[in-house]
Formats: sequence, C-alpha cells, structure tokens
Amino acid sequence: ANCSFVSVTQAFNTSSSMGRLTLNVLLSFAQFEREVTAERIRDKIAASKKKGLWMGGNMPLGYDRHPDPKARTLVVNEEEARTVRHLFGLYDELGCLRKVEERATTEGLRSKRVVRADGSVKGDCSLSRGQIYYLLRNPVYLGKIRHKDKIWDGQHPAIIDKGIWDRVRENMRQAARRSR
Repeated sequence: ANCSFVSVTQAFNTSSSMGRLTLNVLLSFAQFEREVTAERIRDKIAASKKKGLWMGGNMPLGYDRHPDPKARTLVVNEEEARTVRHLFGLYDELGCLRKVEERATTEGLRSKRVVRADGSVKGDCSLSRGQIYYLLRNPVYLGKIRHKDKIWDGQHPAIIDKGIWDRVRENMRQAARRSR
C-alpha cells in the first residue's frame, strides 16, 4: 500500500532502513515468544496427561467433572455409566454398529446432556453410529487417558472392565476387515 509506520513514543521509523530492521527484529522476537509459549503449553498438557489427569475437552458420556474445580479428574455419573455399559454389551452381543444404533434408538438411549453457561442445552439426542463408534474406541472408559498416539493410566475409575473392552476391540477389528 506504499505506507510507512512512524512511532512517536519509540525511536523507529519504517521509512528508513534502520527503522525497518528494528521493526523486523521486534517482530521476530514476538513470534519466537509466541512459539515458545505454545511449546510450553503443549508440554504441560502432555505431562499432565501422562500423570492421568483430565485436561478438558468434551466430557465423555458416563463421567462428570470433579466437584472441586482444582481437581483435574473425572467422577462416574452412574446413570450415564449404565448407558455406556449397555452400549458395550450390545456391541458385544450384536457385533454390528448399525444394529447397536437401531437398538439404542429403540431403547431411547441419549447422548450426554450439557447445559451451557448461557442456559442453552447441547446434546441429549439419539446416539448416532459415529458417536457409538467413538464411544466404543475411547480408552477413557477403561480408566485411561489418551494423548495423541499414547495411552496412559488415568486417575479416574474405569466404567468398563478389560474383558469386555478386549472383546469389543477384537470384534471391531474383525468388522473392519469384512468386505462390505
């Protein structure tokens, strides 16, 4: 746009080569500081998840936040946990996501109901096939915390026991190999 920047309170002016150099150096340091801050935050989240702490995000069906806001763990919501156990049991019995979705809809199983700060409600609707698939693959229900491709022991109680988890995982692996 053929314009230049002149600062009244500081001694640089982009119409001169020295002023442009000074501005570029300041911009480089600002970018460096933002990148270092982002790296520190990512490292802190990874370290916290390695300790088994819940670092936020959408609350999984079957769990609620700990009543103490400083505690970074999950507590079991027994009513929702029954739904989760039932979904695992249905997949273990039926072995087909479509059939589990149909049965869940017939039985009136619902997604997690979340009331936002403004009073609006999110969720509390029929479970889709994608939601059921995600739920059946989520290690949170086994008492674990996932961070990228690693899974750590969580500080929250498991809803599903290892036996049914392994059976469902194996059934899902076999279903993925089946021709459509």
